[in-house]
Amino acid sequence: MSTPTSPGEGAPTDVLGRALRLVSLAMLGGVVVIAAVAVFTVGDEPGSGIDALGAILVSVVFLAAAFLVPRRLVRPWPATAAPDEVKAAGQLRSAAFLSLVFAELPTLIGLVNSFARGVWLPVAIGALFSVAGLLLTAPTADRLRGWLAQMESAGARTGL
Repeated sequence: MSTPTSPGEGAPTDVLGRALRLVSLAMLGGVVVIAAVAVFTVGDEPGSGIDALGAILVSVVFLAAAFLVPRRLVRPWPATAAPDEVKAAGQLRSAAFLSLVFAELPTLIGLVNSFARGVWLPVAIGALFSVAGLLLTAPTADRLRGWLAQMESAGARTGL
């Protein structure tokens, strides 16, 4: 399934995973900064139970999407097609980015809601869910290998 690209680099999924982990760490840092700035600037009121419930519902929906949508995005191509490392890596990268974006959305939607209502609770709840989502859906080498195995078990010849 995985063949090393050069003696020191490791498997292509490991190389791709390292690059994508940097992106996920940057997104994680962005979530923390956005939440901190919003909590201290948006107002002194935390918000109501409705604000909290809305933020939790939105967060749960987007975190579910962060887990489920990328698996649906990784699709094999016909088994008769030639192995295509670029196409396979592109699908893995797209699935990972989509997962990260869905995991970050609770913070961004919470930020908009916080500024619209003048309360800090929605962005704080969204940030908590986003941090958990980004940590749980980070594109690790194991997750990328799982997606690759999913493509190859369905007949795709990835060449990775």
